[in-house]
Amino acid sequence: MEQRKFQLLFFETLKQHISENHTLVDVLTDVLQISQDSAYRRMRGDTALSFDETVKLANAYRVSLASIAGHSDNSAVFHRQPFITNLDQYRDYMKSSLENLKFVQAQRNHMIYYQAKDIPVFYLYALPKLCAFKIYVWLKSVYGIDKIDGKNYNLSMIPEDIIDIAHQQYEVFSRINTTEIWGETTIRSIINQIEYYYEAGFFSSKEEALEICDEFKEMMKIIYKQALNGKKLHAVNREVFSSASYSMYFHEILLMDNHIMTKYGENNIMYFMPYAGINYLSTTDPELTSDVNGYLEGQISKAASIDNLSEKERNRFFIRIKNQIDILRDKIISTDPFL
Repeated sequence: MEQRKFQLLFFETLKQHISENHTLVDVLTDVLQISQDSAYRRMRGDTALSFDETVKLANAYRVSLASIAGHSDNSAVFHRQPFITNLDQYRDYMKSSLENLKFVQAQRNHMIYYQAKDIPVFYLYALPKLCAFKIYVWLKSVYGIDKIDGKNYNLSMIPEDIIDIAHQQYEVFSRINTTEIWGETTIRSIINQIEYYYEAGFFSSKEEALEICDEFKEMMKIIYKQALNGKKLHAVNREVFSSASYSMYFHEILLMDNHIMTKYGENNIMYFMPYAGINYLSTTDPELTSDVNGYLEGQISKAASIDNLSEKERNRFFIRIKNQIDILRDKIISTDPFL
């Protein structure tokens, strides 16, 4: 494709990713740090965008350059975060995840679709001890970070700024319209982790493990209230609902992976695919995201809507989860790996 045609098509695509309160001129002057006159020359095609300018704009607004240039094979272009090997890289990962959430929340007509093999991570960030424990598990067992590996869990060992970024993620997530698909295994991961770390003696006391179980229950109360009312709870005042919608589905037999898809603007879709722990790849490739969208819509059509179930069936679903947490609590109370 010749340069001018590609450039004009790129700008048309870019417009679809810009929020209502910004114009293309605003974006060009802000991201590229150029004058309005220079921006208009690029918009008309009189001045060619440099490669660096194109990449900078595409990265800022999650535009797939490959989809604009066109490709006839079965390839797709993904963006990836640097692989996590140390605490600073984990901190950068958390900051990047926060920026992704802010981007989605700022878009009109936005929705996150979360197919949850594990509990959607942002809920774990709502409560301090549960948040710190989950981060400890990732840093110790998944990535073997030197500052964490080989040490017992302690709330104070997780840097405060990382806990703060995690809580900011939950605050933004609480303002994002969300549709979730849960399965039989969704809560098993965190239950297994608490049980394993307790039995292995990685908690300093029995009370620490029980406090995390109690926050686990509190987190499930948040999700129950959301499913009951079809709205997200306010992140700070949990007696108040935010304006964000919430839909929860249960798929009884689906063997799931964690998949996150976001829709926003005029039919824009971005897909996040976890790999090797919590690292992820992201893409806006139109063919791939269309396939994922169709897949998730199919799973939703086969799943039970928790918010539309009878009160009896909805309560039964959450009582089953509560009972599993209670079984874990009782096991912790009745055993003592510290003897």
